[in-house]
Amino acid sequence: MPVGRLTTKSKFHIDVAYWEKQGRNFRQEVYDALCQECKSMYSLEDVREVDYVDPVTGQVTRIDALLDCASAVCSNAPDFINPKMPLTRSIFRAFIAAGNLPQSAEEIYAHINKGSPQIILKELLSVQMESEGVTSV
Repeated sequence: MPVGRLTTKSKFHIDVAYWEKQGRNFRQEVYDALCQECKSMYSLEDVREVDYVDPVTGQVTRIDALLDCASAVCSNAPDFINPKMPLTRSIFRAFIAAGNLPQSAEEIYAHINKGSPQIILKELLSVQMESEGVTSV
């Protein structure tokens, strides 16, 4: 994590390499979160990458097809992030819904509408989120 004071505007993402080092399967977590429509289009073993075009900058990057489907399809489902879901799960799904692109606590709050940006920042800095490989960028 970079040195300095992190704020609600600091950007975070899920460090997939961290998951691999811990012997955990990030793709399995993403697959488990997918809606039925995406699960019918992709299998866990399907490791294709697709082009993602940032709607703001127009920059094209390659992302995992599972993350792309979660971002384009699942994130629009009303139950993908719901009020009964624990905050940490909602935050995790917000990262998935954004294709794991870096987001601030303020951006996550706008997406999940749960807690507050300050509470989300506190969660992002917590030991539990650290164990999920969430790091600042």
